[in-house]
Amino acid sequence: MSFLQDVAQWLLLPPSGPLLLAIVGLLLLRFLLGRVLLVIGLLLLYLFSLPVVSHGLMGMLQKDYWPPGDMVRFNHAEAIVVLGAGYRSGAVEYSGETVNALALVRLRYAAHLHRQTGLPVLATGGGPEDRVPEVQWMAEVLEEYGVTPILKEDQARDTWGNAHYSAELLDELGIRRVALVTHAHHMPRAVWSFRQAGVDVIPAPTGAFVPEDTAFTPSSLRPQARALYASWLAMHEYLGLAWYRLRPQPLNPGVGPS
Repeated sequence: MSFLQDVAQWLLLPPSGPLLLAIVGLLLLRFLLGRVLLVIGLLLLYLFSLPVVSHGLMGMLQKDYWPPGDMVRFNHAEAIVVLGAGYRSGAVEYSGETVNALALVRLRYAAHLHRQTGLPVLATGGGPEDRVPEVQWMAEVLEEYGVTPILKEDQARDTWGNAHYSAELLDELGIRRVALVTHAHHMPRAVWSFRQAGVDVIPAPTGAFVPEDTAFTPSSLRPQARALYASWLAMHEYLGLAWYRLRPQPLNPGVGPS
């Protein structure tokens, strides 16, 4: 990740962005500007922690990508592509490392589609030079679900890389249309990236964030950790979409925008 991207995430994503704003406000508390910044920072942190706000942010990302209820749309797919989502370190019960919870949701759905369609599964996920590529752990999980054959793409470090390295491998195999598996909130960025890479994708979203209760009650005003996490995921996607579309794309997809 570039320094500019790292700074942008610190400043623009919750909870760090609102907290930094509040801290600056505290440092400038003797001035009107400081008091305004303090209030804005605390208010943003509170709002991002409310389920109604997090689900609103997620809803705009997911509105066109709800999980399908039937397999008809995948009749013309030639393979399933599932995107990685990161590591879970310290997993001593799995030899020290495995995929994280987000990746596990995607892999389970990819295995479900495989059982329904019989299509091969391409898992895509690289990693830092000093770590085993994520795809190795992804393939391990897919094997546990009984998936075969499994194709591996181990160079990508971001969604842009997922798309372009997968496109190279798919082109070698003569595959033109794929079912693309990732989270519903991540699907806009994933679909855009794969289509930019020339891959014809059929969205296969999973793990949609839905409200447990849409009724307004006093508890609706209570901040929740789950809501803050969902807001972070949503804002990360908005930032990623903006970065991908505004920044000239590199020739080397492995160092693309994160």
